[in-house]
Amino acid sequence: MTQHRARQPIALSIPLVWNAGVRLWSPRAAPPPADDSFATFFETSEDPMAILDSTLRVAVANAAAARFLHTSVARLKGAAALEVDLLARLLTAASIPQRLKNDPSPVVDEVAVTDAEGQPIQCRIEAIALPRDRTLLHLRDTTATLRARGALRAAEALHRAVFAALPEVCWTMALPEERLLDISASVERLFGRQPADFRQHPELWEELVHPADRERVRDEFRRGIAGQRPFEIHFTGLHRDHHDLPHLVNRIVPIADDKGWVDRCEGFIEDLGVQHSLEVALRLTQANLRHTLEAVSSGVLVVRPGESGPEIAVCNRRLTEMLRLDAPLKPGTALSLAPAELRGLVHGSGSESEFDRRLLSDEVKDEVAELTDPVRVLRRYAGPLRDELGQVVGRIVTVEDITTSWTMQRQLAHAQKMESMGRLAGGVAHDFNNLLGTILGFSSLLLEQTPGDDPRRAGLEQVAHAAERASGLTAALLAFSRSARFERVPVSLNRVIEDSYQILRSTLDPSVAIVMKLEPSLPLLRGDALLLQQVVVNLVQEVRDRLTAGGTLHLSTRAFDRELPAEEKGDEGHVRRMISVEIRAAIERAPATSAPRAPAAGGGPAGAASPPAGTAAGLALTIAEDITRAHGGYLVTQTAPDRMSFEAVFPSERREEDQTITPETATARGHETILVVDDEPSLRALAKSGLRQRGFDVVTVESGEQALEILRKGDPPIDLVVLDLTMPGLSGEKVLRAIRQFRSHLPVVIASGYATVQSQSSWVAAGAMGFLAKPYRIDDLANKLREILDRQHGTRPA
Repeated sequence: MTQHRARQPIALSIPLVWNAGVRLWSPRAAPPPADDSFATFFETSEDPMAILDSTLRVAVANAAAARFLHTSVARLKGAAALEVDLLARLLTAASIPQRLKNDPSPVVDEVAVTDAEGQPIQCRIEAIALPRDRTLLHLRDTTATLRARGALRAAEALHRAVFAALPEVCWTMALPEERLLDISASVERLFGRQPADFRQHPELWEELVHPADRERVRDEFRRGIAGQRPFEIHFTGLHRDHHDLPHLVNRIVPIADDKGWVDRCEGFIEDLGVQHSLEVALRLTQANLRHTLEAVSSGVLVVRPGESGPEIAVCNRRLTEMLRLDAPLKPGTALSLAPAELRGLVHGSGSESEFDRRLLSDEVKDEVAELTDPVRVLRRYAGPLRDELGQVVGRIVTVEDITTSWTMQRQLAHAQKMESMGRLAGGVAHDFNNLLGTILGFSSLLLEQTPGDDPRRAGLEQVAHAAERASGLTAALLAFSRSARFERVPVSLNRVIEDSYQILRSTLDPSVAIVMKLEPSLPLLRGDALLLQQVVVNLVQEVRDRLTAGGTLHLSTRAFDRELPAEEKGDEGHVRRMISVEIRAAIERAPATSAPRAPAAGGGPAGAASPPAGTAAGLALTIAEDITRAHGGYLVTQTAPDRMSFEAVFPSERREEDQTITPETATARGHETILVVDDEPSLRALAKSGLRQRGFDVVTVESGEQALEILRKGDPPIDLVVLDLTMPGLSGEKVLRAIRQFRSHLPVVIASGYATVQSQSSWVAAGAMGFLAKPYRIDDLANKLREILDRQHGTRPA
């Protein structure tokens, strides 16, 4: 415990005065000086002294008095005391003449006056009566004391104001007795007690501390006072209502006197509960922010100014993964020491000096960066980082990996370009088909009218043969544009592959060998041979660039049984016969991964897979898959380290009676009335001329509106309609549906070279009874009409 030193009382004394053999008594006793010693003491004293005579004139004064009264000793001597300005004010303020006249005992008083300049002066006056009606005046300037007292009062007032203004509980305690001297009104807000309670019950001071903490707090308090340095005590308080007040802190300052003894201390009790809650919330927010930065799919980088240039403040793990870094960069790492990939991403399209200039700017940049090894496309967004006041304190860069979407966008653009080319090719092929139809039709008519020994017949046959070859080219263009005709007839898959050999050979490198392993007893399938040939060619196109030099392309067919799903099981049993063509080739390198492709509509095996992840499913593969699905099949893609293969699987033709009537080789004839609807004049002329030669009565119109008008009038009566699928105004499909509304049993044959795979179901559902592909021979048209008419009448040609 610190020892405290008691103060000694200070007494104001009057010096002993000796004059003319008369001893003057003063409160402070001293040995009487000799006669000459008194004169010396009077003259050399620092206190102002003067002796007045019975008329209150200055008999004698020392130099200190002259300085205090702002005059000289000579001018003072003999001067009337009430005529000396400052002396007159002091004597008048203390009423010295009147008091000595009434009572000869010594007079002691302290008065405050102003000097000639208006400045306040406080002076202590001691007046002592001497023999022969003389009076000794002893003056002491106490102005400094006055000012010190004023400053003390001001400090005390400020102290009280601070006590009242501070939100903390302020208190003052006397030492060493540990007695509470003062406590602020804030104690009521925090602890629920009035300041007056502590004056009446000092023991309440200790009850502010929770009982569990009292002994510890008392020990820390005494050790802190002994250290004579400011200290803190954290404790749990106790409210008047007996609920705990956690997170309180008492900040204590020991105060020592001018001699170094600690005689009191002051303190401030503050409730840190709100601050503690905010700190907890801040730590939780920081943790959530860290977890969020680690969980987001985008890379995040924060760059701020540092002592040696820009430095990294935040670098999340996702950005580390994007840039293939070993670990996230630590906060405070200089940007100049970061890996080159990260610096390039931060600087963007500008230079390092430009980035330093933009570090504290409001500029926003959104750009795409392409990286190599491995190839990656990153979208970079850089903007200003602001503090709570809105001031720019750095830059934040977010990075998003858009490699997949970028690749898909480029593939989409390529696919759209190819689709546009396909549509253009389809339009050209459609128009060219009409021209070929005229050439092929009229050449066949001329051949019918030309004898076999006519020398002109060979030329006509060459014209017809060339038209047929051109028809194959237009069919290929229509297949490329996915606008090819689609006839479901029995087709040999082996024959399709054999017919494709020359096309495949021309598209492959001469060093690549083609090996075909075709199953001899392969069942037929129902479909379009030209479209199936397109499937084979497109799948070979997919593996062409993957073939090694001098490699081998394998084409094989097989038949197998597949168990049907429960919803497809019926009278046919639980299995269905399937046929497939497999295209297999060696590849230069294995893809990293492979992803499954969903089976086609109609079902596929559980192991069906798509092209490997990271490779582009081109337009050729998409067309092949569409055609395969249209035939009720599905496509399987398989990859291995040394090979890649595609297998197109189709259902085989069901073994039942073929409902399709095969056209006769002989020229068909008839007597029925045929309505030909076509927007091409040459094809209308061909149909009219050729069919009339075969006994048919022919009516031709160029639009669907004209055809409907004739059919509604019923004049002439129509037995069959040949309808073009693609015409200006009403399309063939719309005309067909309109016919079915008032002539539901009238046979309609679709003639077109521009029928899409998707449109087949539409016009079949609308009631068409047959399809004839353009360009056609007049014999093909006559045979198709005869077939439909005989089927309508329930007979066959003889």
